Amino acid sequence: MMKRLLAMAASMALSATVAGSAGADAVAGWDFSQYFSDSVLSTDGTTYTAVLPANYSSLDTTHNAGAESASFGTAWFDGSNGSTPVAAGSGSEVFIPTAGSLRSNIDGSASVIGTNSFDAHSVLRAEGQTFTERLAMTAPGAVSVVFGADLSSTPQGANNWQLSFGGKTISGTSTVQVEFSTDGSSYTSFGSVGLDESDTGYTVALDNVTSDTAFVRLSLDPSLGQPIIDNVAIHATPVPEPGAVAMLLAGVAALWVLPRRAGIHPRA
Repeated sequence: MMKRLLAMAASMALSATVAGSAGADAVAGWDFSQYFSDSVLSTDGTTYTAVLPANYSSLDTTHNAGAESASFGTAWFDGSNGSTPVAAGSGSEVFIPTAGSLRSNIDGSASVIGTNSFDAHSVLRAEGQTFTERLAMTAPGAVSVVFGADLSSTPQGANNWQLSFGGKTISGTSTVQVEFSTDGSSYTSFGSVGLDESDTGYTVALDNVTSDTAFVRLSLDPSLGQPIIDNVAIHATPVPEPGAVAMLLAGVAALWVLPRRAGIHPRA
């Protein structure tokens, strides 16, 4: 009987670990509402920036949105991690906010019942975000933007990486090239997404490699039609660290050892 109970305990411990990593989380999301206004790359109304922290994450313990989400993701268009250096504040930026949120992928950060949608601005304001404007991002010139997800502050990595976003064009058609990297240096192409004038949500399956970090580079081409993107999110399935599994199995082993040390010899 004791052997049977120990086997069941081991199975339950392992199952709990696996179950905890079964669902895909929105590791980092951006709705671009942080910017001051249309065409202005400023999040405080005074200084300019081409680096934008995430403001949504399913891993954020306070309503899945707000200040804590910043630690799980960053977007770069300042030349970092293979992005295009955009001269924020120059007046000739090739990646800028544009008035009006896209409706597609608006719930991209919600992975379980009860999480907030991308436009839960009341939560963002309560958590200290200065501006909560209805904005998307547009590219009047060719540009590569890198969105990074970061799990280094958590006791787990992730795999089954995915990208989701809303997209359209002002007119005509356009393409968004999608590339993936785990180090922000060496990228692998995952094809392109075609945009037209309809507000559409897109999901792109990326690499299934296990990693603490992920970088997605989107290259926007306005040659045939000016693209607009919004509600960008990087999703992944959490993976428990090997140490966590080892600790669970060690605990199960202790259940077997302790009775013997106490002079109790379990029978089969």
